[in-house]
Amino acid sequence: MKKNKYLFVLLLLISITVVCSVGTFFYVKLNNRQIASDDEILVMTSCNPVYIATLNVLDRVEGYSVQNLSQPTTGCLHDYTLTTEDMKNLSKADVLVVNGGGMEGYLDDVIEAYPDLRIINTYEDIEHSNGFVGMDSYLIEEEDEEHEEHEEHEEHEEVEEHHHDHGANSHIWMDERLFQCQVMSIANGLMELAHDSEKTVIADNAKKYIGQLEVIDKQGMDKVFTGANVAILHEAFAYTAQSIGANVVAIMDLDEERQVSAGEVSEFLDAIQANDINIVFAEYDYGNAMGKLIEEQTDAKVVYLETLVHGQYGADDYVKVINQNYKLISEKL
Repeated sequence: MKKNKYLFVLLLLISITVVCSVGTFFYVKLNNRQIASDDEILVMTSCNPVYIATLNVLDRVEGYSVQNLSQPTTGCLHDYTLTTEDMKNLSKADVLVVNGGGMEGYLDDVIEAYPDLRIINTYEDIEHSNGFVGMDSYLIEEEDEEHEEHEEHEEHEEVEEHHHDHGANSHIWMDERLFQCQVMSIANGLMELAHDSEKTVIADNAKKYIGQLEVIDKQGMDKVFTGANVAILHEAFAYTAQSIGANVVAIMDLDEERQVSAGEVSEFLDAIQANDINIVFAEYDYGNAMGKLIEEQTDAKVVYLETLVHGQYGADDYVKVINQNYKLISEKL
């Protein structure tokens, strides 16, 4: 009986030893994987356009991982507030790539919370390199000033000021030529961190992707619209118009917070008639109701385009979306 008891204790000790050994083995292996993961350079991006650009710039570059911050499902990106998960991810990040130009309203808070976080600001890089020559973003600012004068006599002046407090129109990715500049800004910023062998791949990736952007199919719209007048229901499409040489002569920037007066609607419709506008660029979610009114009361047609702000996108999607936008414009003519 005693012999059986000792045998049972011995077998129990052996079992415990085996379990502990196996557990230690997997713990060490998992810990090593974590250390390896920590050795990667984590590049966070602020929104879909710079996320897509960064994916292409870092394609096949070992030792880097790219992660996009949470994207708003509705509303304006300017007013988006970072989630707890976003802040947690930023605490681990080595680099944050942003569109800039006021697009990320939370950027000052991020800089204050993570002063050592390296930030690549594509808008500032382009601005400082004279990449904005010929841009018509001032149209939005002028339009805002006109509204501010008009809204002195309207009750919703406060809403208008809140919506436009981000300043200039920073939706620069909607003009693929400026998006090419953003790609170069990201590549240059990342090459400052990279080893020589990585720099070569990053530079090659940037050139390759810019080559893809240069052959975006405008469906001949750049010839059709050169010098033509258009109206827009979202400020992002000022850059779409610019990319095909059109003049934006009427703007109504709509989103979920935008309250539009009857007088403003009347002025917008009058501008369409007075300027012989045949087409209006809009985003469906917030421009659909106004779009129906435009088509009912004028001869202009409304085309609903994508801004690449909401939804999930991959490395190839910028080219696909912009090509589709031009196709939709051509089909509306």
